[in-house]
Amino acid sequence: KTPITDFSSVALERDDGDYYFEAHSEALSSALNFHLGMQHQEMIELAAVESRVFATAREMDLVEASHAARDREAYDKVLILMRHGEAMHNVFERNYSQENGTAMEEANEDDEYPVDPMLTGKGCGQMLDLSRRTASFFNKNTGLQPDLFVVSPLRRAIQSALISFPTHAPLASISNTPWISHPDCMEQANGNKSEFVSSPRELEDMFPGVDYALFEERLSDGDMDELNGKEKVPLFESKIDLMGRTDEFVRWLRDREERVIVVSSHATWLQSLCAFSLQYEPESKGLEMFKKGEMRSVGLKFE
Repeated sequence: KTPITDFSSVALERDDGDYYFEAHSEALSSALNFHLGMQHQEMIELAAVESRVFATAREMDLVEASHAARDREAYDKVLILMRHGEAMHNVFERNYSQENGTAMEEANEDDEYPVDPMLTGKGCGQMLDLSRRTASFFNKNTGLQPDLFVVSPLRRAIQSALISFPTHAPLASISNTPWISHPDCMEQANGNKSEFVSSPRELEDMFPGVDYALFEERLSDGDMDELNGKEKVPLFESKIDLMGRTDEFVRWLRDREERVIVVSSHATWLQSLCAFSLQYEPESKGLEMFKKGEMRSVGLKFE
């Protein structure tokens, strides 16, 4: 049966340096096709049971986003979505494959594979390029002033946002814009060491000023003493779980009072958010995989 949406071809066209995109995109495609293949009445019943939040999304450039931020009748929120820059595990995978003549995914078994990696020099440069755009467009004169920053707890996502918005950094900004580390924005790649997340205590030491309360709350069902005694904590999920997390995030966004919100996350999470949890117009706009260091602006209207 031909898939309703072929994420894998989009993923490989957008950023063919990430081997795992094909497998993850195919799995996410299958999960989405299951929902799209439902009868209309089944979808209504599912929405009622799960209390899904529906938000129409329109991708726009930053000039349009600045107008959307002031147009409260047409848009409820303006999201600035960004994927982190190149991280150390990306380079490790490429080098491992070239040196050993193996597939990139085998690098994950190596003891030297980077765990919860930071950005490379190239990745920092990608985010510095973004910072030039943010300096021009994100200010009081344009009306595109961020009201909230939401970052994945994985270090490369936090680091990317801090580099991209240096004048809005916590503890350094005169605007005192809140920064929240949200566990629903993480990538959980079923055993990939790059997705082993650092503990809240470790993150607080490295990135002070970010609010980690939601992340700590999510982990509180386990033994926090044991958690804090570990250097890294692996997490796992299915693609259906991923779609549920992006749905929960949209609900959380709807209930926030902030209007212009910057979100720093990861490729497969962003794809689930845009392709499943948001209702893009036109629909095809939400299917494209984010490249490393890419930023997009999206206007939202909740039903």
